[in-house]
Amino acid sequence: MTIEKIRVSIGSAVVLGLSQSNKFDVEPTTCYVMTYLKGHCTANCGFCPQARDSEGSVEFLSRITWPVFEFKEFLTKLNYMPPHKKFKRICIQTLNYDKNFEDLVEIITKIKKNSNVPLSIAIPPMPKSKLRDLKLIGVERIGIALDGSTEEIFEKIKGKGVNGPYNWNLHFQSLNDALKIFSVGFVTTHLIVGLGETPQQVLELIERLHNIKIKVGLFAFTPIKGTILQSNSKPDIIIFRKIQLGRYLIINENKELKDFTFNLKGDIIKFNLNKSELKNLIENSNAFMTTGCPGCNRPYYTSKPSGPFYNYPRSLTKTEQKEIYQSLLKYVY
Repeated sequence: MTIEKIRVSIGSAVVLGLSQSNKFDVEPTTCYVMTYLKGHCTANCGFCPQARDSEGSVEFLSRITWPVFEFKEFLTKLNYMPPHKKFKRICIQTLNYDKNFEDLVEIITKIKKNSNVPLSIAIPPMPKSKLRDLKLIGVERIGIALDGSTEEIFEKIKGKGVNGPYNWNLHFQSLNDALKIFSVGFVTTHLIVGLGETPQQVLELIERLHNIKIKVGLFAFTPIKGTILQSNSKPDIIIFRKIQLGRYLIINENKELKDFTFNLKGDIIKFNLNKSELKNLIENSNAFMTTGCPGCNRPYYTSKPSGPFYNYPRSLTKTEQKEIYQSLLKYVY
């Protein structure tokens, strides 16, 4: 075994028994791990504590700590998890560095020997030949994050604006390559709300991605100390709620942009929805919960346990349903 260490999100580490940290009121339903690198990622995303120029701790990804463990110990804990505690999914976050593909292949191969839980990977763009290899060794789902909702924002936070290695068109090319290899329903991208985009721009991109059968997950921007964007603010919760609702309607109810009314600033001022439809949607759908791969709930990734919750990691309470209903009421008929 050449890989000796791996990072595990603190919530996943607690469930595995690797950490004795305090129990969480909501446990992760996916086991989140990250490739280990001594130092920072070679990419330079403005929001990320792992970024090359970040002065933040490499212990963090978003607002969650990812302590380092012996890879062998992690595999042992994974192998001997009791059935009632088993994760629904394992997700590997892959940093950008020279040997990331080789490390990823070894991690996947060893995990598959110790677990039959479905496996997802979050990766930077890679050549089609490497995507094929990842599929062949047992990866079920693949995610390549755009993060920015427009080419301009993407370049500003991930590309040439921060001297990063990424390019908007190459990201789309890699997503399309992944779609051909992993097939419809098994390719995901993520968008971060709160980077200067308008709700209209987010929903335009969601519709574009949905039309080519790429799944879309949403994050709320979270300022992390030491990152390039540490001084930026989190998005307004009602803006995020409207985008969550719009995303759900496009993906699950076959709505189109023409079903939304936008003002001149690109904000949503009306949904083609009545009050009873809104109430039913809030009470009987997962529109405001974490989005991404099946079995992923990412508790407290972008929200403090005290709230407010941007993505709920569990079913909503009656009180939460009522609060969301009241907040969106004036945007429906």
